[in-house]
Order: sequence, then C-alpha cells, then structure tokens
Amino acid sequence: MKKLYLQQGFSLVETLVAIALLLLVVTGPMKIITDANHSTSFASEQVTAFFLAQEGLELAQKGRDDLMLQYFKGNITNPWTKFKTDFNKCIGSGKQCGLTIGDTAVATIDITNCNNLASCRLYLDGTPGRSLYVYNSVGNNQTLFTRAIQMYPNGNKEVKVVSTVTWRTGSLIAGQKVELITYLENVYDTN
Repeated sequence: MKKLYLQQGFSLVETLVAIALLLLVVTGPMKIITDANHSTSFASEQVTAFFLAQEGLELAQKGRDDLMLQYFKGNITNPWTKFKTDFNKCIGSGKQCGLTIGDTAVATIDITNCNNLASCRLYLDGTPGRSLYVYNSVGNNQTLFTRAIQMYPNGNKEVKVVSTVTWRTGSLIAGQKVELITYLENVYDTN
C-alpha cells in the first residue's frame, strides 16, 4: 500500500488575516510615534513663541530704562516724554510695532513700524549679532512667527504694553497666539 503525502499550506484567508495582524502591530506604534513627534514640535513652537513675546516686553522696558540712564547722565530732561515720543509707532489704538536690539555698541532699541502682520514677520538672522530674531528679511530666513508690540497710555504715568506672537502650526486652520501684558510706569516721575 502506498502512502499519500498531502502538502499543507496557508489558505488565502489565513494569509490575509496574518497580514492584517502584522499591519496592526506595525502601524499602531508608528501612529503613536508620529503623534508624539507632532506634540513635541507644537510644544517647541509654543515655548519659542512665549519667549519671543517675553522678549518684546523686555525690549520695551529696556527702551524706557535706557532713557532713564540718559536722564541721569544729563543728556535729556524728561525721559518719560521722550519714551512716548520715541515709541510713538507703538503707542495708541490700532498702532503696532516691532522691537529689536540694534547692532551698535550702545545696543539701542530699533523700532519697526508694523502696519500689518506681514511687516511684523520675524526672520532668523544668520549673521553674528545681538538679535537672533529680526524684522529684516534681507539675507535672513523666514520663521513661522510674527511679533507685534502695542502700547496703550493709561494717563500720564503708565503705559500698558502688549506683546503678541502669532504662528501657524502644520495644517491647522486656526493660527496660534501667545499674548503677554506688562505695565511700564514713569517710575522716576520727572514730570
């Protein structure tokens, strides 16, 4: 009597089920890694935007404080009035400006008129200097961020400073925004 040897293999259904299980095992972790990467990128953008907004407030305060130093040296008679004159592009309803540190030895504040958000776009400065983020597009790399500084006088003794940084993340329809507020006072009351 002859023995029959039957060859057994996987049926088409078994093969498709095995492939589907393999895809689930591979795509699950890949999805988790992709989502984590997007979250990390978004968090990084939020941190950068917060620091850019904080820098805007600090530059406004530096502008005020530098004028006080000039007052102490006897170079100007009324630093508060000079502050409001110098920062006129930023002060008042509907006005907004950009602030950066100038590349001079004195490190003055450069004031850029921002009529619209496009003119408030920040660029990465590739040259060694005092400011990494600048408003000058010539020879610099465009970033995701715009920064607008607005100042609102509150009587003759105080100015409310609002620093707003906006950006768009990936394919999100709505833009993102960080807004910080501080108040600069006429601390030496020379009026």
